[in-house]
Amino acid sequence: MMEQVDPQPAPHWFGAVIETSAFALREREAGQGPPVICLGFDEPESSRLLDDLACSFRLIALTPAAVPLSASPCLESHALARETLACADRLGLDWFSIVARGDDDHTALRLALAAPERVGCVALLAPDLHSRDGAAEDAALIDVMGEVRAPVLALFGAFDRAGGVQSARLLRERVPGCRIALAPDAGADVDVERPHLAARLIREFFSVRQR
Repeated sequence: MMEQVDPQPAPHWFGAVIETSAFALREREAGQGPPVICLGFDEPESSRLLDDLACSFRLIALTPAAVPLSASPCLESHALARETLACADRLGLDWFSIVARGDDDHTALRLALAAPERVGCVALLAPDLHSRDGAAEDAALIDVMGEVRAPVLALFGAFDRAGGVQSARLLRERVPGCRIALAPDAGADVDVERPHLAARLIREFFSVRQR
């Protein structure tokens, strides 16, 4: 069931393509406030979740724009995490939080592991810890998730029975202090089906946990 709420004014998005050592990332920005890197939003301008969050945060949506011809079509999360951190350097971000949807949960967790002193909070939207890099890499990430120090919010749709139940259990068991939240009347596309609820939960979590 789609949410019926008063729409927020659409934020103005702007940005550019940032070339890193390995490939290029398309960077789009909107809003003002504490910086939040958004991963997995190919078209941030069309996200009602990001419309809401732009009222409280400086949103920086990063997506691959170009990759070397030799690269895999599905970039591994550790490579995306490395290049995302390089983009954060280029943008002068000494500290930031992360919102990641779907398969980019892997990249978000690897970022939190790679730069614990720079990552404030992490919000994962319908994470699936067995879908990004293949079995071996998935297992390697799960083994080190206990080293994540940033506060983590994992939001699932109550109807997401595929990867949701297993991923929620793993996050609760492996990540210290991970908060699990369920959105009623939503499935795996929780940010699309319940965008305003998701935005409220993220905003509240970040406001309490950010330093």
